[in-house]
Amino acid sequence: MFLKTLLFIVGLVISFPAMAEKVVFASYEDIPPKIYRDKGELKGTYVEIIREACKRMKVQPEFVTFPWARAVVMARTGKVDALFPPFVTEERKEFLYFHEPVSETRNMVFALKKRKFKIRSLEDLKGLTVGVNDQYSYGPEFDAYKKNLRLDLSGTQEMLIQKLGRSEGVKRVDVVVASEEAFRFMNKKLGYRDIFESVYLVSENPSYVAFSKARGPGSKELAERFGKTLQQMKKEGVIQKIFDDYMK
Repeated sequence: MFLKTLLFIVGLVISFPAMAEKVVFASYEDIPPKIYRDKGELKGTYVEIIREACKRMKVQPEFVTFPWARAVVMARTGKVDALFPPFVTEERKEFLYFHEPVSETRNMVFALKKRKFKIRSLEDLKGLTVGVNDQYSYGPEFDAYKKNLRLDLSGTQEMLIQKLGRSEGVKRVDVVVASEEAFRFMNKKLGYRDIFESVYLVSENPSYVAFSKARGPGSKELAERFGKTLQQMKKEGVIQKIFDDYMK
């Protein structure tokens, strides 16, 4: 009887699925279409990509959002497992593991088509009112040069587009600098017609899901597993399909 009971208990333990490892991913919550909230629900291309990668790795993702500077500190100090979507810098390589990039982020200058601007260098932006998001970096070249420009600051992609579209009652700008992916996604969401064009490439950089070195030796292995999973997802066309679905 005792043996039967013991075998029954062992059978339950074996058949019951083990608790999945939890991995905490930190980001800023307003980087559409990478990550954003829609009616309280967390959505975005990177959110879906991370969820699919974690499913394949048999780990449980948890998403937390902070102001960007705080999210970076949380990753530096090991309060979270991973940070997305940072660019690589020498400083960040000291406390983050970078493996496989998720995508390329192109920062562009956008203008109204009817203005017919010809921008061949950053110097051509002098004399114009240039809209930028005050939370973003657009690459070292632009960030160093912007002190020479007349800037108009906005807190969201939506406000940048509204200013460029010259919505009634909104301050006007001549051009804006924005992530191409984010600009086109928000432009579609706001219902603007085909009135904008990209007139200059400011920078192009890979962006990542990077893992905190402060979380211990297992973090490097986790980063490598995540990177290899991304590579497989790319080969299968899964990542491209996610991007295409959001940009339709």
